[in-house]
Amino acid sequence: MRWIMEFFQSVIEAIFGYCRHSNLSRPFTIEGQTYKVCMDCSQQVFYSRDTMLPLSRRELRRLHAEQAAAAVSVMPATAEAREAAVRRAHKTAAA
Repeated sequence: MRWIMEFFQSVIEAIFGYCRHSNLSRPFTIEGQTYKVCMDCSQQVFYSRDTMLPLSRRELRRLHAEQAAAAVSVMPATAEAREAAVRRAHKTAAA
């Protein structure tokens, strides 16, 4: 009976790309992200370190947005660019 269920699950997974992620590894935390890996399809299932529950798609999008915002940095201008900006500001103030 079990082989019938496994057969239908593999057919559905092959057709629709659907996996129930019932065979998960232990939690891993790498580079600040906690996740488990599905042993059947190798997909990462992201988890909350606080609740140890899977993250919803909304929580996952928020997490990725926060990480992307933290990765953005402003490059300091060169001395010549600052001097040119100061000169332009003085010209517009004088006019």
